[in-house]
Amino acid sequence: MLNIMPTTGEKMRVGVRILPSENWKIAQHTWRLADQMGFDHAWTYDHVAWRERMRQTWFSAIPTLTAAAAITQKIGLGTLVSSPNFRHPVPFSKEIVTLDDLSSGRFMLGLGAGSGGADAEVLGSKPWSATERSERFDEFVELTEKLLRTAVTDYSGQYYRAVQASADPDGQARTRVPIAVAATGPRGMRTAARHADIWVTNGYSPKPGLIAPNATPALVKDQINKLARICEEEERDPLDIGKLVHLTQGHAILKSLGTFVSVANEYRDMGVTDLVIPFPHKTSGAHEQLKVLEQIATAVLPQQAPTT
Repeated sequence: MLNIMPTTGEKMRVGVRILPSENWKIAQHTWRLADQMGFDHAWTYDHVAWRERMRQTWFSAIPTLTAAAAITQKIGLGTLVSSPNFRHPVPFSKEIVTLDDLSSGRFMLGLGAGSGGADAEVLGSKPWSATERSERFDEFVELTEKLLRTAVTDYSGQYYRAVQASADPDGQARTRVPIAVAATGPRGMRTAARHADIWVTNGYSPKPGLIAPNATPALVKDQINKLARICEEEERDPLDIGKLVHLTQGHAILKSLGTFVSVANEYRDMGVTDLVIPFPHKTSGAHEQLKVLEQIATAVLPQQAPTT
């Protein structure tokens, strides 16, 4: 049965992840197609360089999303995810607000703690310990939220500071930019419970930054239960935070339309509100995967459209 509507009446949103690895003359067609297909959101990675694609074509996330905003109409656009590795909340928040304006409010900010590798080393700083990375991320999210939610921000933390910082060029707070926090451990989940509109998981990686993470329904269900307990400790209703599953190794879900519906229903039934799958790239089987994606757009996405 082609149905991915939760019993609560909330419709699970479906999005795609598009790699920033093509010249814009080619890439623009992918972003436009995702919009025309009716996907709820489209995301790209925010890295200086990325694992096996080191020394290969790889573009910057924010200019890519800015260009995508100019050629799309309805689809949400976001980073999945931006990290403290090479960004500071003050100048970054200005870019966020600008992109939100250019996209007419369609921007969604995905944040993550980041990991080792090129992003962490390119600026020449010493590698951060796991503790420092967690502490930095907590401050990074806290300050970013303040910058986006208040007109003028003063902040003095252990790692970040802001003095009379105003992210919005109009001097107003923009409450509409959704913040999606990626977290699979307890400390990151607590950060999400405190600050996020949406919690994000991509599963688990034994070596973050070096080995791609993988998500399974059993793993995600356990993570959602842990998040619920932390939300209750933070006096936040677990149902008040969205749950986004990013299937970084999700090409298998595009084996067939039936496979997609089966997997999507399993995630929906455990309370997942958003599912993000990879847009077929230049890999073996990409042509067949694109056909399945087109079937999803035709047979599934219309069910997700808001009722009037």
